Amino acid sequence: MTAPITQKATSPPDASAAIYVRRSSRQNGGKNFSLAEQEADCRALAERLRLDVVEIYAEREGTGASYRSGSARPEWRRALDDLDAGIRFHTLVVSSLDRADRRGADTLAALLTKHAATGRRILGVDGTDTSDERQRLVNIIRGEMAREEAESIAKRVARTKAARRRGGSWLGGKPPFGLRNVDGKLDPDPETAPIARKIAEEALAGKSLWEIGRMLNDEGIPSPTGVLWRTSAISQLLRTPGFAGLQSARRRTASGGWAAIADVYLDPDTHKPVSVGEGIITPTERALILASMASRTAEQAHGIIRGRKPHTTVTGALIRCASCGGRAASSSGGAARSYRCSQLANGLPCAAPFTAPRDGVDDYVAHRFLSYLAAMEPDDKRLIGIAERWTAHVDPASVEERTAAQAALGAVDADLARARRLAVSGVLTEEEAAVEMARLRGLRARAAEALEALPSASVDVSPLLDLAQSREAWEALPAAERRALLPLVIREVRISRATGRGVRFKGEERVEIVWLD
Repeated sequence: MTAPITQKATSPPDASAAIYVRRSSRQNGGKNFSLAEQEADCRALAERLRLDVVEIYAEREGTGASYRSGSARPEWRRALDDLDAGIRFHTLVVSSLDRADRRGADTLAALLTKHAATGRRILGVDGTDTSDERQRLVNIIRGEMAREEAESIAKRVARTKAARRRGGSWLGGKPPFGLRNVDGKLDPDPETAPIARKIAEEALAGKSLWEIGRMLNDEGIPSPTGVLWRTSAISQLLRTPGFAGLQSARRRTASGGWAAIADVYLDPDTHKPVSVGEGIITPTERALILASMASRTAEQAHGIIRGRKPHTTVTGALIRCASCGGRAASSSGGAARSYRCSQLANGLPCAAPFTAPRDGVDDYVAHRFLSYLAAMEPDDKRLIGIAERWTAHVDPASVEERTAAQAALGAVDADLARARRLAVSGVLTEEEAAVEMARLRGLRARAAEALEALPSASVDVSPLLDLAQSREAWEALPAAERRALLPLVIREVRISRATGRGVRFKGEERVEIVWLD
């Protein structure tokens, strides 16, 4: 990408212009001119119109222009914002408006209306002029045609990828560690495959991700990125379908993004996994590894991060370093128990790592937490939720019974998920999977009915609105219960470094609590 060029304005805004260039790919041909070619054409147009070019907005090569692509185009957004501001220029020159923005008629119509009212304009080398009312209909039609073209291209690309995916061609980008791409198929890499296989064998032997990472780092084996091995990288490697020679397909999350780890792709006709070559492990070994990892995963509703070692401190899971954003490590040696920046604890860089006394931090956070609750309205849903998990249940026995019923339902759901994974990987035959899934669905139905039949417990929130009462009740709670309550209203606790060595800890000066909305 050509870096944005800002020049000192020598002319007033109405005699000045900026240039925007974008290239969707590095392939030549058609209208896909290089950034340099587009800039030269735009400069020539500006010169003919006697406009002083004050800035160049250059998008990263490969950036799409359609709404469907979902590609971020920060330079186009910045160019439009600066054009609207009108401080340095009133004209934006592009190679072609339908190449710059392919979001369709609605977007262009709004743009044309705005420019007609404000005296701004976008000029195209192809003759486009958004300030010319006579071109309004033509520009809108061209914009809609460009949107339809972009949609058509996207659909053709999707069909091509779908055909190649079904045919067993590797489409996952960079192959997993230990493998290489040979003519569209995965094949063990002679240099890294032995290391990858060693990781797999340790996982099959029941070693935890932390133990595997420590072994690799102790032996001086670099990760694919050249840094120390982390449990997250090992987990992602073992979960990746390509590691077992299976085709993968990413799915979109509820937020619209892509899932971090791809799913195993199933052929639409046979509903069976598609091979993309030779993996480091077999599909059966993958199923065994995933089952082992799942059995080690902490599955608690609050305060526990999946795959991490559970915190034994009250506040530790919520703490972040105010300097680097890293998590907290806990030291419990003797009387000098403390929290400190995990980067510092692991020998990694941090500009201003913190260390703070555990008791001091826990006491300060507890005081702020209880004061926050006391200031809530009695009908606040968060307050009621905390009361349900903490104090003043009218019928504590029924609550325990409900908790046990919910746990039973969760256990059946976990068994169902595990059975699905074993069926997909081929460990269970279709007949075995059908029998097992039917059995588990029956168990789930009975567990759900048992939970539904239990009465809901009513709660009394008044003790939480009295700071004296709540403080006494808080001190009587086990650490695990206090640890589970804090995340109900606290997103994170940021701690900054002390102003000097030996300075007494003061929570109000060093601790910032970020509350949940």
